[in-house]
Amino acid sequence: MLAPAGYRVVMVLGPRRHSAPVQSLIEAHTMDLMLEESIDAARRRGERILFEAIPEADEASRKRFPDVATEVTLNALVGLADGYSGEDLPRLIMRTPRRLGGTQVPGNRGLHDNPDTFYRLIPLDGQSHFVLVGVAPANPATIFELSALTAQWQTLANLTKTDLAIRPGSRFRILFRPAEAATDETRDEERCDHRVELTRDAEMLLVRETLADWKQERPSALTIENFVDRGGPRDVDDAPRIEAAAQRVEKWFKEAARLTLAPLAQVPNAFPKPVISGEHGKLVTMAYSIGHFWVRPGEALVLEIDPGEATYVGAPITNLWGTTNANLARGASLNTKQAALNADGSFTCVLSLEDPGVHNWLDPDGLERGFLFLRWAGLDPNRVPDRVPALETRLVPIGGLRAMLPAETRWVDAAERAQIQAERERDHALRFEEFLDE
Repeated sequence: MLAPAGYRVVMVLGPRRHSAPVQSLIEAHTMDLMLEESIDAARRRGERILFEAIPEADEASRKRFPDVATEVTLNALVGLADGYSGEDLPRLIMRTPRRLGGTQVPGNRGLHDNPDTFYRLIPLDGQSHFVLVGVAPANPATIFELSALTAQWQTLANLTKTDLAIRPGSRFRILFRPAEAATDETRDEERCDHRVELTRDAEMLLVRETLADWKQERPSALTIENFVDRGGPRDVDDAPRIEAAAQRVEKWFKEAARLTLAPLAQVPNAFPKPVISGEHGKLVTMAYSIGHFWVRPGEALVLEIDPGEATYVGAPITNLWGTTNANLARGASLNTKQAALNADGSFTCVLSLEDPGVHNWLDPDGLERGFLFLRWAGLDPNRVPDRVPALETRLVPIGGLRAMLPAETRWVDAAERAQIQAERERDHALRFEEFLDE
């Protein structure tokens, strides 16, 4: 297919099989970058910062730290790696570990990722000037958010599923251009549904699609049509690029430590009221409540979650270092399309080390301590909802759950639990099926 006049098609990253090699090259590039001496030194400095941030971490958490440190490092590097192509390629980020060409590749999660969300990142700089073309699948994501962010994680612009009128099979075109670009605006705007002016401090475009229904929902196909070339192709990374990568790695570890220390200052098992906050890259259409849990054998943390007017609520567990569990089948997260709901539309979750026999079990996979980063999405930031999102928690003996849970609570036996876990493992993998090696 030929590109329209004045455009150069760079790459499609979405449900098309030929996108898989591109992502594989990017991930292989991150592994190469980790071997660079200055990047390895930055990683070791960052590891000390994050590890020492929680001197009282339990043994189960400490055992996971080496894998966490690798993922944080790769999470930082995937924003710079491009497979040595020199092209402005979208990157699939926050993904789970997988096999690449017969080799086990670590995940690149971190900074309290959401396992429901399919994350893609497009680097920006002072000359970024392109059209982002999207094609929605037959079953689009529950939540679609596209945010232009600064290096300090400030939101410069945000477009939602409603803004883009996303529906099955729909298309959208968004022009991203420097604020001072001198181009034929009439031509640009005729071709696009939206225009976003990029300031010089714009560092990344983050596309977050929350696939609440793991079995049915799929990510959109995204195509970049560039007005400008952005360097390359090149065979190796030069010294300035490697230095930039090293600085980015250390920054990511410091950010992970910041996100860890703030909720640890709160009382365990007591969570703040959900509030909308656009700081540090948080979505301006989402309310958040983050706190840390501490449960011991024989205890259960009961969470009463009211969606209010939110389209989606997610309750994912992360470890003390801020990454989700690779074994998602264990049930370390729940959302409004997975949970058994109460009669009033709320849902009650039980977080415990032992299986309590409740359908809505949040399984910490052996961790007595960790975080819950709850999200209420699809809210109007300009209006106080008639029914506000709410959360109540209480730590109770696990043996007394039946007497205190709602009458409509769904209970499951061992066979049903095994089926739920098998379905979770199978269904979550579906979103990555177009990014597998062939």
